[in-house]
Amino acid sequence: MKKSIRVILLFAIGMAFFITACNKENTSKNDEGDMFKSVADIEADLNFNGGEIEKVVTNPLVKIDDCDYIVSGTIEFQQEGEVVAVIYYGDGNCDDIATVTKDGETFEISLKKEEKEDWYYKVVTEPIVKIEGCDYIVSGVVEFYGTKDDSWLATIDFGDGECDEWATKITNDGTFVFSMDDWGYKEKP
Repeated sequence: MKKSIRVILLFAIGMAFFITACNKENTSKNDEGDMFKSVADIEADLNFNGGEIEKVVTNPLVKIDDCDYIVSGTIEFQQEGEVVAVIYYGDGNCDDIATVTKDGETFEISLKKEEKEDWYYKVVTEPIVKIEGCDYIVSGVVEFYGTKDDSWLATIDFGDGECDEWATKITNDGTFVFSMDDWGYKEKP
């Protein structure tokens, strides 16, 4: 009888530990005190902290049929050769959870994309052209319109075919030349 009570007691303590561990909210906050909700939040926080951030896939990212999420793989975020964060996508099971390790803390984030209504839409008025050996879009024109009233918002002209980083943005406020390096229009290797 004493042996049975000891087994039941050990089982109860184990279950209490398991339930407590499972109920622990394992999240982290960025510098402004906001909870990380997505991979984009992590990337934005790393970029906010300054310095060039490089994403390195250390284990191939795997997506399977009938699953909306990456189910396994690892990405390291490196700054000046040092790993500043790691995202681990899991063990192959289809779920929306990834594990992030940053600043010595490990926490889970959801891979679900927040559904939001775009406030603009794009119309390609001249075809976007990329050429081999160039990391940039070399020509093409895209116009942006507001979804509420179909009003013109801006036009981006990617140039005349020359391989360079410069594009032109035209708005009601004027014409601005910008670097595609700064705006994310550079083709990723």
